[in-house]
Amino acid sequence: MTIDELFQQQDLEKNMKFAIEKIKEQPGRLNDMLEIQFVECDAKERTVTYELPFLEWEMNPKGILHGGITAAMMDLSLGLFANCICWQLGGFFAPTVNMNMNYLQPISFNDRICIKAQLVSSGRSLLILNGGARAKGCEQIAVTASATYKVMRK
Repeated sequence: MTIDELFQQQDLEKNMKFAIEKIKEQPGRLNDMLEIQFVECDAKERTVTYELPFLEWEMNPKGILHGGITAAMMDLSLGLFANCICWQLGGFFAPTVNMNMNYLQPISFNDRICIKAQLVSSGRSLLILNGGARAKGCEQIAVTASATYKVMRK
């Protein structure tokens, strides 16, 4: 299956929702504690959008979203998308190889966080994705990330 065929199928949205449900089967782990929710996918743009709450335990001493939690949110969001692509390409897991973060502005407590992940490039063994996070209702991007994921095959 080619990437173009993958994005023409309705299965991508179904697989995204399935992947999030699998996270809920492991309560107490960080991915479950982040409470990620699927919002939408756009085949033309090759994007998936998620929403996450900003919970009190995710706050740093200054009352804004902790940088490490932000990185975990970005890796979870981009990684879910990468893994769904990996599965449809015949792989079984797509671990993070590298992730670069840019913190542009703080995200305040009680904001919901919207993250849009975009597939930039796909090869036989690597997937490259970009992502942007912003507070819901705000157009300004607060955090950007670029990540590479390895397509693991049996």
